[in-house]
Amino acid sequence: MTAESAFRNADRGGRVSFMQGRKAPPMATPAGGEPVHVCFVSMSIYPMLVGSTDVEFAGGGEMQQVMLARMLHSDGFRVSVLTADHGQPDVVDSDGIQIFRMPEPARRGVPGLRFLHPLCTDIVKSLDRVDSDIVYFRVAGFRAAAVAWYAKTRGKRFIYASGSDREFQGRDVTGLPRRDQVLFRLAVRSADAVLVQNLRQQELLKKNFDREASLVPNCYAEAPLVPGSPNGPILWVGTFKPVKHPELFVDLARRFPTRRFVVVGGADHRNDPGQSYYGQMRQLAATVPNIEFVGYVPFQKVGSYFDGSSILVNTSDSEGFPNTFLQAWIRGIPTLSFVSPEIAAGDSGTIKCSNLDDMAERLSALLSDSTVWRAASNVCHAHFEKDHSVSAVLQRYRDVLGQWSIRFAGQ
Repeated sequence: MTAESAFRNADRGGRVSFMQGRKAPPMATPAGGEPVHVCFVSMSIYPMLVGSTDVEFAGGGEMQQVMLARMLHSDGFRVSVLTADHGQPDVVDSDGIQIFRMPEPARRGVPGLRFLHPLCTDIVKSLDRVDSDIVYFRVAGFRAAAVAWYAKTRGKRFIYASGSDREFQGRDVTGLPRRDQVLFRLAVRSADAVLVQNLRQQELLKKNFDREASLVPNCYAEAPLVPGSPNGPILWVGTFKPVKHPELFVDLARRFPTRRFVVVGGADHRNDPGQSYYGQMRQLAATVPNIEFVGYVPFQKVGSYFDGSSILVNTSDSEGFPNTFLQAWIRGIPTLSFVSPEIAAGDSGTIKCSNLDDMAERLSALLSDSTVWRAASNVCHAHFEKDHSVSAVLQRYRDVLGQWSIRFAGQ
């Protein structure tokens, strides 16, 4: 049963049983060899990986990579991370994961070619130093080409993991200069494996890149936590970007003046350095008395806003797979969204809405009948356990990484 079908056909006499997470056996080290060594290349991952709270950044892609790095390390893989200079020492050990610092680019190189040197050449030199078996890169950009070139010329394996549907929606990758688009496409075509988050990305990659992809859902784990409640606040969580349409959440709150609505999120510092859009949304929210505008919250503390909430609302018109869905579903909090990423045909944990009026109607039904809310709660939690728990996702990564283990053992 999907969240959508539960909403339409709530069983008023019973509850949908939670599915138990599947526990897989430990990943075997290749016979006679060392553990498989995976290196994550991410310029912005360091603050989240070490639990820093003094940097206002909480990217979903970085969060997923932190989760994956910890998960693979716990499963017996050797895990390293290559990241930018955030003021940290040259090499940092974070609970068994080695973090290598890239050189600060400063003013090296020739203007106009600095994307090649030092930005790309530093990646190659640093990866030579790390010397992993597999390099993992996520999110479209020219740096993907540097990682791909390193892997191809050093006999390594390169995994590209998608961050959004928009990366594969046509010849033009949204938001990237033409140069970066060309380099990104070359990287995707040369990857040993492309990992996608949902069925739509898998279809787009085949259509526009003529490549097959492995569908590996995002995963999440958190403890302790407080389950959702039908009487709790209605929540919106995300970075403030026009594509996420936070103004629609404000409109929704106006329609339910007796319910508490909570907005959590920070500015998009890369594309809104002056925080003008963020400021506009804050001012707009202030015009609605039943909205609490929290602003930026460090990732380590954002779970407290999900605790006890009733509904998560997602107003984006384009997503890869929102991590906020997972933070809600693990608590049994139903989600209302304009996008409904599917793991398989018809398999999604969210309730898809066609427009704001439809969203308001569905929200009203969930808030006015606790039986309907509990049925949707049970279904989204069951979906989480089946497809997004650590044990479920770990097995998919073993399937991808394990295909190369015999080769590594023979090196």
